[in-house]
Parts: sequence; C-alpha cells; structure tokens
Amino acid sequence: MKDYMELEGSVLDAAEDAAHHDNVRTRMRAITHLFDAIGEHVSRSRFHDKPTVTAALVQRAAEAYVSTRHEVIADARAVM
Repeated sequence: MKDYMELEGSVLDAAEDAAHHDNVRTRMRAITHLFDAIGEHVSRSRFHDKPTVTAALVQRAAEAYVSTRHEVIADARAVM
C-alpha cells in the first residue's frame, strides 16, 4: 500500500506540473509522458492487479490535471 501511495503522490504532482505549462503542446507532451511512465512503472512493479492499478493512476492523473487546469484558467481570468 505504501508503494501505491508514494507512486500516486508522484503522479498527482506530475499531473499538476503538466497543467501549469502555457503551451498546449508542452502540456500534452507532459501528460503523455506521464501516462507512459505510469504504465512502465506499474509493469515493473510488484502490484498484483497491474491493469487496475494502472487505470486508477491514470484516472487520478487525469482528474488532477483537469482540476489544476481549471484553477490556472480561473486565476488567469481573475487577473484580467
């Protein structure tokens, strides 16, 4: 469980970092690399149900990315 929680924390941080890039191509490249890294890390891990773990991490990453992106956009609009 500790391994999953540490991995999830890293995934969420990386997703939030990706959401802060100004350039859309850079954002998409960052999130794509993150999804690839999730798959690679889980495939090399000792997790028993790798597809479920991968799906959960990708979903959490996507949710964190979208949530952070909404915050970034709201902050930008507030400044205008």
